[in-house]
Amino acid sequence: ISLAAGLATGTIYNSCDSKHHVFREVVSTWFERIDSTREDIADDAPVRDQLLAIVEADMRVTGEMEEFARVAFREVLRPASDEAAELLPDRDPIDAAIMQAVEHGQAAGELRQDRSASELAHMFSTLVTGLLFEHWLPASKVTLADIPALVVGYYLEGAGAPE
Repeated sequence: ISLAAGLATGTIYNSCDSKHHVFREVVSTWFERIDSTREDIADDAPVRDQLLAIVEADMRVTGEMEEFARVAFREVLRPASDEAAELLPDRDPIDAAIMQAVEHGQAAGELRQDRSASELAHMFSTLVTGLLFEHWLPASKVTLADIPALVVGYYLEGAGAPE
């Protein structure tokens, strides 16, 4: 990173005290970029619109830096779980936006009430990650552009055939 920035090797450690700290800062910047590129949606908009805006911004930014995204996921999944926690920023604005949308959806009666907002938000994030991994598999036909509609559709309507 120091060399790419035109600095001497190791200069990055003037700002960060470890490789984990550097990684956290880069991922934090990635998350903030997703959050800042998200389309402004009214707080009272339908949960479908709110969730689509979140995933569309996520996939747009991920597409701009897809090789880094693949590396980031690999690095977070590789170590033991206690080490993985050290690699992630303390605050993820995307998780906060998902939680806010889910809480709104529950309050508006658009989402089920028999599960906690935290559980429903986690389920949504898991769908996003799962389809992103599917996209990265050899011979996958899922594109980054497909993921927002697939995730929100599966999440809100389930995978079952309509009655």
